[in-house]
Amino acid sequence: MGRKGSWMRRPWKLSSRAGGRVVLYAALLILGGCGALVHPITLVKGLMGSGANPPNPDVYHVGTHQWVGDSIYVRIYRTSEPAANPSLPTINAECRSCNLTQPAKPLAFNPEGFTDIYFPEARQEISARIHLHGSGIDTTFIQTQRPPHEAMEYFHLSRPLVGRVLVAEFAPLYFDTTQDSVVTTADIGDELNIYRELPHFFVVQHPNFRKPLYLFKGNAVRLY
Repeated sequence: MGRKGSWMRRPWKLSSRAGGRVVLYAALLILGGCGALVHPITLVKGLMGSGANPPNPDVYHVGTHQWVGDSIYVRIYRTSEPAANPSLPTINAECRSCNLTQPAKPLAFNPEGFTDIYFPEARQEISARIHLHGSGIDTTFIQTQRPPHEAMEYFHLSRPLVGRVLVAEFAPLYFDTTQDSVVTTADIGDELNIYRELPHFFVVQHPNFRKPLYLFKGNAVRLY
């Protein structure tokens, strides 16, 4: 056998700076082999982090929400301290399901993190989709209709509401059981209060119509 070279008798010793270069070069080779084109500056920031945009320490979530009169009463809380009274940033609300375009409304919170949101059109919808955005929050929550006993009182209904159904697929709401006239529609996930259950239909209450409407039973499941 021939004489061993000096490189086999002594291991490499890399400084921390040289070691960092090796990691960087290896990453470049791997990305190059995958066909990715990455700017070196971008890669360095990804590997070593960048202090230019530190994460927001305060993230907020939607808590309880319900109808109170014509408004939606909602609580916002800090994720890290759900039970604490939060010092909330400026948060704006938009009605994403409303047909009439309205500017975003800034919300005013009480010390416990509660506020009321009022959009005139929202109470006429089966499901109101409210989008909240601000520092630490960017989310949409769905406000379903009032439960049967509250709906009877709010809408001054003479006929009793006896239960509630969940719409399982996009469904037309008919004027009667002949299915000749479609009055409006319901989306997947909508919840409707019902006056009664027929062999093939649910007789439902829509918040924007005084007369009962008819929902084919194959498009919904009864909740209670």
